[in-house]
Amino acid sequence: MSIVNRIKQLMHDSELSAAAFSDIIGVQRSSISHILSERNKPSLDFILKILHAYPSVSSEWLLKGIDSKSPPTFGIIQDKKAATPRETEITGTNPRTKSTPQANTIHRETSNKVVEHIIVCYKDGTSITYLNKN
Repeated sequence: MSIVNRIKQLMHDSELSAAAFSDIIGVQRSSISHILSERNKPSLDFILKILHAYPSVSSEWLLKGIDSKSPPTFGIIQDKKAATPRETEITGTNPRTKSTPQANTIHRETSNKVVEHIIVCYKDGTSITYLNKN
């Protein structure tokens, strides 16, 4: 069985279309199409993205077709980009922060503006929203 057939088997067992599979592993849809049609061979980066998205898949199985001691189990991994942001309340102090000397402190005029919420966006498409409870 070739690596292309093992990728097809992974997609079949995960019940994913080529488009959904490309979204999960983070590659362009054309890359999947070219690999499945055997126009191109999968690159190392492509293989690493599969192994990162599917930690239960053995690299030896994917690359060489060698079964590991326990057969790989395939499951649908939640699409991180489709996940809804979660709200987190932050309380307390961060033990890693060090107090800075007064000479390095920049003083700004205070305003009566109050922070309502902060959104942190990550490169993988996920985000976290922090809400001010006051």
